[in-house]
Amino acid sequence: QELDLKVGVAFSRFQTRYFQGRYGDLDSAVLSYGPCQTPTLGFCVQRHLEMETFKPEPYWLLDLGIMNSGTMCRAVWDSGRSFN
Repeated sequence: QELDLKVGVAFSRFQTRYFQGRYGDLDSAVLSYGPCQTPTLGFCVQRHLEMETFKPEPYWLLDLGIMNSGTMCRAVWDSGRSFN
């Protein structure tokens, strides 16, 4: 973790100075870098794509009610949804 932090701090400073020198119109004061940012960004993009391409599927909820001697007994399936 300490090495990750040191690499991130050093490279963030380097790339900020490097790119601001070449592209003065950057709208960010700091260009952040960290070895864990790329995989994290990958997870976020993957999840975003999953949500964008989501297609709802029909499902069943099982809920049974039995009346016995004036007392209602309910049985609900713990597994939640049941897909065909």
